[in-house]
Amino acid sequence: ETLGRRDRLAAEITRMVAAVLVALLVILVALVLYGLKRGLEPLGRLREAVLARSPTNLAPLPTDDAPEEVVPLVETVNRQLARVGASVEAQRRFIADAAHQMKTPLAGLRTQAELAMRETDPQQLKRSLRQIATSTERATHLINQLLALARAEHQATDPARFEVVELNALARSVVQESVPDAISRRVDLGFEPEEQPVRIVGVPLLLRELMLNLVD
Repeated sequence: ETLGRRDRLAAEITRMVAAVLVALLVILVALVLYGLKRGLEPLGRLREAVLARSPTNLAPLPTDDAPEEVVPLVETVNRQLARVGASVEAQRRFIADAAHQMKTPLAGLRTQAELAMRETDPQQLKRSLRQIATSTERATHLINQLLALARAEHQATDPARFEVVELNALARSVVQESVPDAISRRVDLGFEPEEQPVRIVGVPLLLRELMLNLVD
């Protein structure tokens, strides 16, 4: 064979191989795109399901149709949705409790104020104002209790808030704080500590509120 014929044969073989490689590359790209599309279809359906939800829908996301690799992510999202749902429910309970608890003292204050406005006797007016002051003090105490309840809803589930608490020291502090109120009400209030330390694991602020409620 001549060198020219050999070069033409080599060029023809190169063109054939290049055409085959290009065809294989096109087929490979098409298969990859098809596989990605089929593989992402469950994620697309999951995305559409999330977008179609109302803002108040905190139900768990379905995991049946999700790819196996994505199931742990969906389960993590579901756990977070459960925590958010618990938080929202706690806020709803707190708002309902606050509205219910504040309705009665506010109505009483309004009635007492209306009676005081119609009063002409100075002594009776003074007694009415004293009752208003007492009712206001009770309403303030109730508001503080409701705020403590709002804090408790969060802190009671937060592991970072828990620590070792010595109940003797805490109880002594609560009683000392309550002594002025006890004296004004002519109540003999005292505290007899245990001989040995009494330690528990809890939230100090909530335990203090619990003891204040007991003393009150």
